Amino acid sequence: MGTPYKLLKRKNPQDRQAPSKWYAVPKTGGPMDEDVMSQMATADTTMADFELEGAAKLISKWIYNQFMNGKRAKVEGLGTFRITFGSEGVDDILDFHTGLIRNIKISFIPDSNLRARVKQNISFEDAGVEEDGVYYGSLTNYKEVKGLTGNGSGSTTTDEEDPDDGGSPGTV
Repeated sequence: MGTPYKLLKRKNPQDRQAPSKWYAVPKTGGPMDEDVMSQMATADTTMADFELEGAAKLISKWIYNQFMNGKRAKVEGLGTFRITFGSEGVDDILDFHTGLIRNIKISFIPDSNLRARVKQNISFEDAGVEEDGVYYGSLTNYKEVKGLTGNGSGSTTTDEEDPDDGGSPGTV
């Protein structure tokens, strides 16, 4: 099974006047239940699922403590977590106070080996097309419903215009 993606038509945020284009975006489901995750992660190991759950809670507590002490938290093999934020600007340094700090976020930078493994081994799976609030289960389904044929690069035509299908409308 690959990583699911869907196609969305969007305007270019840098050039709102340009015509919309189709972009692939990840189609993610909800998170896996914690019990199922720990059972799957510990399958074929000597670690019990409750031990993994306990370790995850300890790592979370450790990350929190690192943040409260102004430090980044690097988890070997996983990545680095850090706090980011911005603030409102002040003309006079004497007017600054911590109440002006906003947009507090936690950023994650994956471990370089994890990132490399994912990039090397990832595969993708067509999970549909979304257009004008309507979801189509696959690109093939979208093409069928819209009466499109061809494979892109400006070669898409409707069935009625396609010289290769014998001129019978509705055939894909």
